[in-house]
Amino acid sequence: MDPRINPYAPGAGTQPPELAGRDEIIEKAAIALDRLRNGLAARSLLMVGLRGVGKTVLLTRIAQETEARGFVVVTIESPERRSLPALLIPSLRLALLKLDRVAAAGELAKKTLRALGGFVGAMKAKYQDIEFGIDLGNEPGIADSGDLEHDLVDLFVELGRAAKEKKTAVFFFIDELQYVEEGQFAALITALHKCAQLQLPIALIGAGLPQLVG
Repeated sequence: MDPRINPYAPGAGTQPPELAGRDEIIEKAAIALDRLRNGLAARSLLMVGLRGVGKTVLLTRIAQETEARGFVVVTIESPERRSLPALLIPSLRLALLKLDRVAAAGELAKKTLRALGGFVGAMKAKYQDIEFGIDLGNEPGIADSGDLEHDLVDLFVELGRAAKEKKTAVFFFIDELQYVEEGQFAALITALHKCAQLQLPIALIGAGLPQLVG
């Protein structure tokens, strides 16, 4: 085989020319996209498997297709020994900036940005790995209590309302979820569950090693 045209793509997360046997997972993600677009509840998706089975490749492909369809996409790779707030804060700001590009920022988006500012201040006092120096203001009483579960629910609800106002949805793609501390992961699930209950257009498509299920 001529190495210049060999379709084999070795390497962690390198996109192959064909994703064989993954149609069902891609279709489940597409259904979730369409349900959220139509104002219906949709479940988040978690892909679990050993290293080398193609989780990152699949996550990347679905994220690309999601963004191509006009949704707000935020991608995160969770490293070891980083808190969930440290990962989410810049990503949530990026989501709001992308939301602004979808349509002119409304009052709900501005309110969410201020709520994020309050979240930053509250989380900095609790998690020492947060490095975020931008002053976003604050929205007193929203996402500023210092309790991660409570504040993350507040923040996701505000983000979901802003996305709904713009008739779009926000999808978080998080890889290596097994590195997220159990209590912090539980807070993330609680926030996503609250958004699903309120039929707000926020969902997670994540990937991780088998211990994630435990």
